[in-house]
Amino acid sequence: MKKQKLFRIILALLIVLNMTAIFCLSAQEAVQSNETSEGFITLICKAFVGRFDSLVPEKQESLVESLSFVVRKAAHMTEFAMLSFLCSLFAASYCVKPKGFALALAFTVLYAVSDEVHQLFVEGRSCQLSDVCVDSVGALLGAGAAALICLVVIRISVRKKRNVHIG
Repeated sequence: MKKQKLFRIILALLIVLNMTAIFCLSAQEAVQSNETSEGFITLICKAFVGRFDSLVPEKQESLVESLSFVVRKAAHMTEFAMLSFLCSLFAASYCVKPKGFALALAFTVLYAVSDEVHQLFVEGRSCQLSDVCVDSVGALLGAGAAALICLVVIRISVRKKRNVHIG
């Protein structure tokens, strides 16, 4: 099996896994989603906030609650940045052109819209335009990162070819 074909298969699997993770997280009812977020934020606090464990429970809860909004939005942005990054690399594996990155970005934004619509059917969840915007910013960052990496790889490849021909 060619390396490029294997690379595409791995990317496709990672894309499906990423989309599945997004879908499963969005399928959580509001109470379960909040518990998942609070558990994750608590782990972050234990790792990065000195003496978090020695705080009284009320202070711990207050800190976790104050970080909740930012962490949840960052998680939204990150999961869609990763999806867009993977889709962009997949498109670039066929041909590195702006159109491929634009299609990957459009696909990711459409998935973000579908994700919000999906949440309309989950108890306690809602469809929010602000989340689509946050997801879209993440998608733009992911596609931009993939484009930048592809550009660097192409430039390195061109330099190596020049050096081979010169030497």
